[in-house]
Amino acid sequence: MQTDTLARALATVVGSRVWREKVAAELAERLQEMQVATRPLYVLKSKKQLKLRLQ
Repeated sequence: MQTDTLARALATVVGSRVWREKVAAELAERLQEMQVATRPLYVLKSKKQLKLRLQ
């Protein structure tokens, strides 16, 4: 009877660890996508660059 309880506890621990790793991987993927999406294509160092681009 005690082995059944231990087996269930171990299964719960393993299940929660797998879930936590899955959530962490999804979060890392979302953060990476957000960083790529918000990165500017170029950085203006002066207004002169902007004027040259618009001409």
